Amino acid sequence: MAAFREPFFMKPDMETLKKLIHSHDKVAFLIGNGPNLAAKIMPSWKELLASVSDMPISSDISGLSNTEVYDLVELHSKNPTKIKERVCQHLTIKDKHSLTIHKDLMEMAEAFDIPVLTTNFDQALETSVDAKLHHLESKSFTRFYPWKSYYGHVPLEFPTDGFGIWKIHGDIRYKDSIRLGLTEYMGSVERARKILHKGKGRLMKRKDRNKWQGNKTWLHIWFHLPIIIFGLGCGIDEIFLRWLLIERRRYLNLYKEPMNVWYISLESPPPAVSNLMQNLGAKIEIIKDYPEIYGKTGTID
Repeated sequence: MAAFREPFFMKPDMETLKKLIHSHDKVAFLIGNGPNLAAKIMPSWKELLASVSDMPISSDISGLSNTEVYDLVELHSKNPTKIKERVCQHLTIKDKHSLTIHKDLMEMAEAFDIPVLTTNFDQALETSVDAKLHHLESKSFTRFYPWKSYYGHVPLEFPTDGFGIWKIHGDIRYKDSIRLGLTEYMGSVERARKILHKGKGRLMKRKDRNKWQGNKTWLHIWFHLPIIIFGLGCGIDEIFLRWLLIERRRYLNLYKEPMNVWYISLESPPPAVSNLMQNLGAKIEIIKDYPEIYGKTGTID
């Protein structure tokens, strides 16, 4: 007989997430590498960059962002096309990996019909609940920007309709989609800017919020649901996300609506994060320990 597994909603932890979920009718998660680090199954950004480089960078890199360092790694590489293959290898889920933290989080998200945005390339979140790949518009699919694709258990009409896992920085399933360097992040900004600001169907000029040209992409979640951010540094490396936060504020100003973004941090975030959040009207939620978001097993040494 299989061992009884206590449902997430009976656990005396994850209090911070539960509180924020109940603060609105519907919310979205934005999850970074935190669950992976808590479960000790994936490398940090710096560890990943060191492991995929085939030649040492000759000059000092202090003061550079990780995205800039990646571009330098690529420039110094004998075969740049092999770097992303190495990234995918390092981020592959193995049988020995424990996905309990991921499973708890995704079961909570599915129970409350929460769309999940993630900056992670790996497949830990979807694997933990056996979620399958879906495409909202398969005819317009592109492996470079699979922004209309998600992992879930049921078909959705709009990304905001219910639970789904959306990869905003790329997916190791599609090597070409992975955003690693500054050049690639700038490409994402330009692609999103066109959807938001150009053409008759641009978001910033639409009165009907469901009828715009990005309504089948994860951007629809970003601009139309309250967002709970956790497990994510949101520092200067996150160029794309920080720009999107500014654009969210710009959009909500049109309707005179609050930012409705919560950033969860174990301790007071650095000025690069706190200053941006406070000036945009996002709320910083300080937690005492990781079990407040990851459950009892979510403790980082």
